[in-house]
Amino acid sequence: MKPSKYILILVAISVLPFTWTVSLAGQKGNSEEVLQIGNPLPNATLKQYGRRPDIRLDDIKGKVKIISIVPQLNTPVCDEQTHRFSETNGGLDKILDIITISTNSAEGQYKFAQKAKIKNLIFLSDAPGFDFGNKTGLLNGSFGYLKRTVLIADEDNIIRYVDLVPGGGMPDIKKALAQARKILKEKQ
Repeated sequence: MKPSKYILILVAISVLPFTWTVSLAGQKGNSEEVLQIGNPLPNATLKQYGRRPDIRLDDIKGKVKIISIVPQLNTPVCDEQTHRFSETNGGLDKILDIITISTNSAEGQYKFAQKAKIKNLIFLSDAPGFDFGNKTGLLNGSFGYLKRTVLIADEDNIIRYVDLVPGGGMPDIKKALAQARKILKEKQ
C-alpha cells in the first residue's frame, strides 16, 4: 500500500523540529552560557585584512577592549553601531581597543572602513569559518551571521560586560562606554 502525500507531509513536518534540534546541539554552547561575566573570552581565530597569520583572541590580551559584534557592516543598524563606537567614544579609542567583529570578509571590512573613513577601530572577520560565532554561541547558523552583541573584556580577556541585543535593535552604546570607563578606573 502506497502512503498518501498527506501522510508524507505530516511525517516531514514532524521530523523538522528534530532536525533543527540536532543542528543546534552541534554548537559549542549557547551565548548565555558562554558569555557570562567573569568567564574568559573563548580563544577564537579571526581574520584581519592585510595581516597574516590569523589573529586569535588570546593574541589581543593586555588592554581593556570593547567588542562590538554586528551581523553585516553594510546594513543600516550595523553601520550606525559601528559609526557610533568610532565617533562618540569620548577618547576611549586612545586608551583601549574598540573592536568590530562581523561576518563580512576581512577585505569587505577594510573597504567599509575606507569608505566610512573609520581609522580608530580594529576590524576582525569571523568569515569564512565562523570560529568566534561557534565558540561564543553567537552564530545564527541558519543565516550565517552573528547576533548583535557588545562585550567588554579586561586586559586578561575576562568578560566584564555583556549586552546581547534581541531582534534588530541597537545596543546601549552609552552604557557600554560608561562601563568601559568604570573598568579602566578600577585598574588604576
